[in-house]
Parts: sequence; C-alpha cells; structure tokens
Amino acid sequence: MFRRQRHSPPQGKGPKGLPLSSKMPLQTPSNHEVHNLAKKPKPSVVAKPCLLESSVWRTESESTQSDGFEKPIGNQPATNRRQIDDLEGFTRLNSAPGRQVSGASGATLIGPRKFRVLAVVAIDTDMAKASRAPPRWRRWAVPSGGPGFPSSIAMRLVAVVLATGVLGLGLIGGLTALRLQQQLRQQAAALGELSEDQLAHRLDGEAQLARARIEVLGAETASRLRQIAQRADVAKAVASNNDVTIRELLSIVASTSGFERLIAFDETGRVIGANTPLDLLALNVAIEGTDLSVNLRAILKDNSRSHPRGEEGTYELKLGELSALDLPQRRTIAHTAIEPVFDDFGDLIGALVAIRPLGRTERTLENFTSLANAGVVIIMGDNEIVSSAGPEGVKFSSARTRLGGLQRSDDGNYVARCVEYEATLKVCTFASASLVTTTRDQMFQIGAAHTRSLMWQFLASAALALGALVVALLAAVRHLTKGLSALAKTAQEIAGGNLDVPFRATGIGEVRGLGLAFERMLTHLRASTRRIRQLAFYDTVSRIPNREKMRVDAPALIDAEEGGALFFLDLDGFKSINDTFGHKAGDELLKMVAERLSNLLTSKVAAGKSLLARVGGDEFVAIIAGVKTVEAASLCAREMIETLQVSFKLQSNHATIGVSIGVAIWPTHGTTYDDLLIRADLAMYVAKSSGRNTHAFFTPDLAEVACARHALETDLALAIRNEELVVHYQPKVSCVDGRIVGVEALARWHHPKEGNIPPQRFIKIAEEIGLIMEIDRFVLRRALAEIGGLIRAGSNLVLAVNVAATEIEDPLFIKDIVTTVREADFPPPHLEIEVTESVAMRNPDVVRERISLLRQLGIRFAMDDFGAGYSNLSTMARLPFDAVKLDRTLVAGVAEDREKQTILRLALGLADELGFETVVEGIETAEDLRFAAENGATMAQGYIFSPPLSLEEFTVLLQPSLLASAVEVAPRRHGAERQAAIR
Repeated sequence: MFRRQRHSPPQGKGPKGLPLSSKMPLQTPSNHEVHNLAKKPKPSVVAKPCLLESSVWRTESESTQSDGFEKPIGNQPATNRRQIDDLEGFTRLNSAPGRQVSGASGATLIGPRKFRVLAVVAIDTDMAKASRAPPRWRRWAVPSGGPGFPSSIAMRLVAVVLATGVLGLGLIGGLTALRLQQQLRQQAAALGELSEDQLAHRLDGEAQLARARIEVLGAETASRLRQIAQRADVAKAVASNNDVTIRELLSIVASTSGFERLIAFDETGRVIGANTPLDLLALNVAIEGTDLSVNLRAILKDNSRSHPRGEEGTYELKLGELSALDLPQRRTIAHTAIEPVFDDFGDLIGALVAIRPLGRTERTLENFTSLANAGVVIIMGDNEIVSSAGPEGVKFSSARTRLGGLQRSDDGNYVARCVEYEATLKVCTFASASLVTTTRDQMFQIGAAHTRSLMWQFLASAALALGALVVALLAAVRHLTKGLSALAKTAQEIAGGNLDVPFRATGIGEVRGLGLAFERMLTHLRASTRRIRQLAFYDTVSRIPNREKMRVDAPALIDAEEGGALFFLDLDGFKSINDTFGHKAGDELLKMVAERLSNLLTSKVAAGKSLLARVGGDEFVAIIAGVKTVEAASLCAREMIETLQVSFKLQSNHATIGVSIGVAIWPTHGTTYDDLLIRADLAMYVAKSSGRNTHAFFTPDLAEVACARHALETDLALAIRNEELVVHYQPKVSCVDGRIVGVEALARWHHPKEGNIPPQRFIKIAEEIGLIMEIDRFVLRRALAEIGGLIRAGSNLVLAVNVAATEIEDPLFIKDIVTTVREADFPPPHLEIEVTESVAMRNPDVVRERISLLRQLGIRFAMDDFGAGYSNLSTMARLPFDAVKLDRTLVAGVAEDREKQTILRLALGLADELGFETVVEGIETAEDLRFAAENGATMAQGYIFSPPLSLEEFTVLLQPSLLASAVEVAPRRHGAERQAAIR
C-alpha cells in the first residue's frame, strides 16, 4: 500500500509540501503494481516503464488547450490533442528531482512526493537532440534542398577526434609542465632552506643578546635594592615597625629606583610596611608558602653584616599575590630581589623585598629591537606572551618548529628563534617571514614565466594540427552520410510531436538498414503513444481520472462556475484492509469506492458540473459546481461519508472503512484549483484529528498554523545541523546527605526570533519529523565532553542522558554509544542512560539485550517516567536496570495527597525490593522532598534544588556543602512505623 506520511504543509506550498505553481502527477499506482514491476517484461524500444520515486513530479511550464480527446469516462470533460502532445514531452522524465525533462520544452522537475508512481514514458533523446536547429557555423554541412547529413553524427565524430587529440596532447603537455614545475619547486625549496638556516643563526644570536639584557635588568634590581638596604634611614624606618613611616620613605625610594613594589619585613618574616598602602595582613597570608617566603626565611635565618647574603630571581606572581600587592590581575612575571637590613650595631632587624614586574613593553627591549632590526617577545611555557617589543599583535601559540629550527607565528607572517630563560620562560627574537620567501619566490616566478612561454608555443602548434584534422574529417563524413538527411528531417518532426509524418527508408548499405529499422520503430512508437494517452490521464486501478487529468480539467470548471466546493477525501482504516486482506483486495476496494462516489455525483449533479479523481494511494478529490454555502457543502460531505460507511464485500469477506473530508469553497477560500486543493487538504487534517469519519472546512488560521509549524520545523532542523542547541544540567541530590551525586543533561533551544522555545514543544516536533535521534546524540556528545571535564577535575558525578525509542531499537545503538564514550574519554561507570517506561515495555527483549551488553562496560541504565504509563511488573523485574525515576505526576503535591502517598510508598517499596535505586523527579516543595526521603527515595531532582543550568552555573553549584543544609532530611522509617504511616 502506498501511504504518505502526514506533515503539516509549509507556507507557500501545497498540502504535500510542493510549490503552488506545481502540477499534478501522471499516474497513481495500484497496491501491487510497483512490487511486481521488476517481474514485468520490458516493452519495445520506443516505450519504457519508468518507476518514479514520486507521485508529484511537476513542471514549471506546460501549456494546455482544449479541442477533444479519446472517449472520456463518467462526467469528465474531454482532453485535446495538444494536451496529449504536451504530456508526451512531459512523460520523458528523469527520476532525479531538479533535472531537465527531455522533450518537455524546458520543463524542470521540482519536487518529489512520498510514494511511487508507475508511468510509461517515451524515450527518444536522440530525436529530441536532432530536432534542435544546428548552429550557424555548421549549417553549410546540410545544403538546402539537397542531400546532407545529421550534424549530431558529424559533431560526435569531431568530438571524438578532438577529445582524443586534446587528451593526448594535453597529457604530454601536462606531464612536461609538471616536470618543469617540480624542478622549479626543488630549486626554490633548496634556496629557501639555505635562507632559513642563515636567518635561524642570526635570530639565535640576537635571542641570546636579548636574554642577556633581561638578565641585566634583574641584576640591576638586586644591586639597587642592596644599596637601599644599606642606608641608615631605611634601617631606622624598618626598626620602627611603623608602616606609615616605612611607606613614606619607601615610596620615594621605590619611585627613584624603578620598583613597582618595595616591601619591608621584620626579623620574623612578617610584612611591616610597603611603598604603597596595602592590606599587610592579606599580604602576609598571600605570600605564605610561596618561593618568596621560603627564600626570605632562609635569608633571615642565617645572615650577618660582615657577610651579607641576598637573593634575586624571576618568578610568576599568582593571582592571590597580585591581589594582595594591588597589581593588575593578569599573568605577571617579575624580577624579585631580597636584601637583609642591619641596624647600627650589626644586628639583623629585617629585610627588603623589591618586585619589578616585566611590563608589556620594556624600554630595554625596544632599544634592542631598534638596534637589531628584529622583534623580541618573552613567552611563558604555555606560549603566552609576557612582554614584547617590535611589531604588535604577533603571537606564537604553536610550539612546533620548521625544518630549519624556525618557529612560525600564528598568522604566518613572522619566524622566530627562542632560548630558555628562567623556569618556563623563553626569550624569542623574530623577523619577517618574507626574508625567507622573497628570494625563493623570485626564482620560482622566473622559472614559471619560462614554462608558460614554452606551453603557449606547444598549445598553438597542437591547435593548428587539430584544426586541420577536423576539417578533413568533416569533409569525409559529409560524403559518406548523404542518405541520412531524410531520416534526420523525419526524426525532427517526430520529436516535435508529429507522429503521422510519412517516412520511407532510402540510401544504401548501412544507411538503408538504419532507415528500415527506424521505420519499424516508428510503427511501434505510434502504437505505444496511443496506450500512453490512455494511461496518462486515468487511474489503472479505479478507472477514474487521475491527478494529472484533474489538474487539467479543474481550472476550466472552476472558472466557468460562480461558486462550488472542492472535497479532499482520505480513507480511514485503508491500511488495515491491505494488511488484513492483501493488496489485491485493497485495489478492489479502491475500485468500489470510486464507483460509489461516481454514482453519487452522477445522481446528485448535472453532467459536466462535477469532477472526481484519485490523487493518491487512498486519496480522492471531488469538485462539485453550484455548492456555494457551508450548509450545502456539509450535506454533500455527509452523503459521501454515509455512502462509504456501507460495508464492502471483498471476495468472501466484508470490510468497512471511514473517510475524512476536507472542504474548500470557491471563491470564499480561493479561486484557483491549486489554492483550493491546498486548503481542502489542510481541512482534511483537521477532520483526521477530530476523530476521523467526519468533515471539516478550511479556515484562515489553518494556513497560519501550518506555516508557523513548518517554519519552526525548518528552524529546528537548521539549529540541530549547526549545533545551535545548548545543553543544561539539573542536579540530582542525595536524600541521605544532600550532596549532588548526579546530573541530568537536557536540551534547550533559544530561537533567534521567538526566544526560548519550551522543550516539550520542540522535542515533540523533533519526534514527529524524525530528528529526535540527532538531538539525543548531540546532547550525549556535548554532555560527555563537558561533564567529563568536571569528572576529570575531581567531581564524582553520574551523568544521565535520555534516549528515544527509535534510537534504542536501532541496531547500531550499542556501537554508537561505545564509540561516542571512547572518543570523549569518558568513564563508563559515570554514564547513566535513561529509557522511558513506555519504551522499555514496548519491546522488552530488545531493550534487555541492549542494556545487558552496555552494562558489561559499566554503563548504568535507569527507567524514566515510571508511573506515567503501563508496566508489566514481571517484565520490569527481568530488565537489568540500575535505577528507577518516579514520574513527577506521582510526586508533585504528595505531601498533601494521601492517595499519592500510598502510591509513592508502594512504588518506592517495590523498587527497593527489586534492588533499584530510586530518583523522585519534579520535587518543588520541602514537604514533598521530606516525605519522599522518609519513605526510602535514594535521590531527588527538581526545582527545589535548582532548575536546569548552563555548565558555568552548574560548576558553581558544585561547591562543597552548598546544598547540604538546604533541606532537613529525616531518616527512612522501617517496620511498624512504615505500616502505621500507610494506615
């Protein structure tokens, strides 16, 4: 049976999703015709059965008139000869959408439908080509009124010669050019390597000089600090332990010495003052345990005035230190020096620490850049630039180096050499990459110009030789094919639609044999055409007009009458007839339906005032002129329903069906056949959704709803393809200690125009149009990557993701899950797959097989929405689930509902007996949570804890003890207490 899948039609398109300007199909098939197509013998060479993957192949340009056709059936108007000729061109279809239709006057196939159509089509592309007028440049080959030859044959021979010559000469020329270019590239590459080596040596020396200058900066910092520490006024200030006195003195000293921070410590290592107002207590805490603190204690522990010992070095200041020192919060490398301070008696009274951060730009490096004509950058271990001089915006993110030892910048415009400095620091000098490529490119350009000159000379010679060969070939072909001119003219007439053109074979030898074969072919073609004319406009099963015939006849009836109604009928329960009695019985039923409808129209409407056609597998269209009111149209629709409600006798069985009818009235609902068909189809969907076996009228809001639905479907498909959906996470909280022990990944969609689309809305659409698997896989990939990072960072979470019914029943489900988990490097025991109760019960054997195999890898499974559907408890007990999620309908308001309390206790008790963990979802009040926890729930999930959050917000939520005291959880009651609570 051919049954379309129903979807709401898109805006600006017909009921099946096609443009309004499209035309109708050629032929509707029987139930078994397509299945037996491969067994049927092929017709003659002039007619070929073609199985089209569509029932609506429409063209954008067809002309129709009216002057007569073979004997019509019923009350259908006749169709003229011109329409048949147009159809013959139209039927030369190609089965791929969007291809040009041979012989259809530029018609283009623009869209398929969901079921197949069998049509017999005439195939004669050679005739169609021959019918086109030859170009002016080769008309001399066929003199007017005299013998000639068909230009297509000559041109094919010429094309073969040209193709062979061009291919051979092109191959030789191409190989030569490739060899020359290969030599040029080798020479240019050698020159480039030499240039790279020279530049690498130069940059290496300059990098070492730059490092020396930076080391001098550190030494100067230590030297200046030593001089300051030996000053008597500084020693008195340190001895005073007065931070105001120290700050007044050190601020002047630090400013003149170029120190960003100058800090004074007492003999115990405690901060007592600095050159700027700082939180001394916070600074003490910040430097505790740092390298600076360790070195400072070593100096204060063992030092003397006779042999003073200081310390200098280069350190990376952490964020806490930067905050305490009131320095900008960015990655900072600083020269640090420590010097002891002695009083007048030579006793150690404290120490000074000078901190001089490396600036984004250093004057020393800028001076060096000006002298060396090369840029300088200081890079940390992760390739972050700490300080630089020279061209701005140059970055070296990649640590990979070229063959010559040069490291290329991110934009590829500069090359650099680096030397190690302190810890993870490197000093790099860089220069323009053009220094390497300029010489090489010049060499390559000179060689390329020489190669092009040689190739142009070669091509000119080859073109002259091929031209002479073509002229000789044309002369020879004209002499040998004189007898084909009459055949060509006849073929042109036939291709133009004139099958009555007289033809008699002439010529000699093979030309005459070809003429005789063409004469026999023409006889078969005329017979086949007569058969095509009948099949093209009438349904072979029901014997009534088909979609194409209705498309041709309907506009004339609609234009001729002031008003009427179009009825779109869709049989209810027809699939069950096919499934129960077979396709042959289904064909017989369609024939009887057509007969009843035809008899009804004949008895109710005058001749020529109605049309009836079968337009799909179980779809019919009836047009009745003169039905101008809703009441009259309703009466007609009810009569059709009553007519088809009477049981049908199929062989020895009786069958009953229903019909859903959509009605559109002209001119109220439209004035063209296409508009009325679209709107009646929309109304038919309303009748289907209203219980079937009824009728409904088109209303304007149906089109708006259909357009809006289609637009949302399109946007959703685009959002999924572009990964514009986001994943939010809702925590699962332990009912024992309030810890976050798990998280459920949920898809969210922010529409660029409509804002946040509720998940229940777009998830339902995705299920209906077959995109739910793509959403589930996107959520799985994204959640594994994001939550996997948290798990690797130390979080002990179980990630729960949902799978649809179609996904778990997919034979590749296990392979896809395993591949995705391995690619994300995610620990399987931390993954939990949620399967809804309805899916688990629908096909328990398949679910059990899938779950068992994946659980061997450590992956957990949970039954979702338990209590919302119907479960077979024995089947449920055999399914190897790890947890059961109780549906929110059982939990919401349970603290106030004694009936729900009883059900929830039984459900929790059953899960406990079966060894399942339990999750109560939809918790929104503390009372509901307390009741669930007291009665044995393992985990809880709901808005009382948190709504679904983005990864950043969820990461903050994972801070320890954040939810531990949110709700006071009572322990689970056992035995008599539990029975008393149930009573």
